[in-house]
Amino acid sequence: MRRFLALAPLFLLVVACGKPARPNPAGPGITEKAHKATVEQVPNASVKLDASALTAEQRATVVASIGEHTITLGEIEARLAREPAVVRSQFASPQKRKEYLTSLVQFELLAAEAARRGLANDPEVLEAAKQAMIRKFLADAAVDAVKPESFADADLQTYYDANPGLFHKPEQVDVSHILVKDSATADRLAKELRSASEGASAKLVVAWNDYVGRYSQDQATVPYLGALGLVSKLPPPGATPADLERLARVPAEVVEAAMGRETFTVGSPVQSPQGWHVLMVTSRVPAVDKAFADVKESVRTRLVKRERDLRRQKLVDDLRAAAKIELNEDALRQLPVAAPPPPRGKAAPGQGDLPPGLSNNKQPADPTPSEL
Repeated sequence: MRRFLALAPLFLLVVACGKPARPNPAGPGITEKAHKATVEQVPNASVKLDASALTAEQRATVVASIGEHTITLGEIEARLAREPAVVRSQFASPQKRKEYLTSLVQFELLAAEAARRGLANDPEVLEAAKQAMIRKFLADAAVDAVKPESFADADLQTYYDANPGLFHKPEQVDVSHILVKDSATADRLAKELRSASEGASAKLVVAWNDYVGRYSQDQATVPYLGALGLVSKLPPPGATPADLERLARVPAEVVEAAMGRETFTVGSPVQSPQGWHVLMVTSRVPAVDKAFADVKESVRTRLVKRERDLRRQKLVDDLRAAAKIELNEDALRQLPVAAPPPPRGKAAPGQGDLPPGLSNNKQPADPTPSEL
């Protein structure tokens, strides 16, 4: 589809099919002979096709010519074969096939003109071609080595059983708190926060960030705007020791209350052995419980990708080991350091990287025009 969309503007060549041919402009200082030699440097697209529905004679049939350059029926077949089935189905009618051919003609015409102007050796073009070549090389090497059918059902079941956290999760909420010592202070803060928000989530977040630093007595979470992270009534399967330790520090009363709260609202404060908590839920994650049969093919996809990534990395590592590579890291210090971009606004404290299991208070949707 991407190739078709990129070539779509070329349909206007249809109206020019009946016009007499005219010499291709050589441009200032470029002779027709030099132009022809330059254009001939542009290679034809690959027409490799494992299984063709055409005979050899049919594949060699010329369906279009641009000067000395020709496009064969086999090349059209090969190009369409590389498209997804849903894209190929769009070219079932003769009119759509004519449009595709017209697009391809203009694609080749523009490629030839770009080559005539010397862009075949342009540094940016060569760099882009090199990157595309590397991507295809790594993709082909990984794809050829790993096939989806190489993973038996037993392999899929083993991965499913070893990663329960991917397929089974309780309902979770991301909660922040302001901890104070007495109920009167907690009630006052909750009332003031509700009043400051004026029913708008964005205003509530601004007021909350201010109140955390001014009033919360939980100094461990103040730098993170009171964030306690994702909590749930039951520990998620496959939770790490660090996650379990963090969850154990969150009072059960806070978890119970947070599970029943709406996002970006401030309800009644909650008491725990630590004191009184003013709570704000910033997100809710629904429960997940997927049977093996439901995720079998997605597990296969995961395993294929993981194995291809491993093989791709091994290929790169082997090439590095076999190559003679010398680095002059000291020379890098001579590069001028770019000035950092001007700040768009002062970030709230604790908005940087957080410890595992914690997340920044999330701004709600619908930002104001000044935030865009």
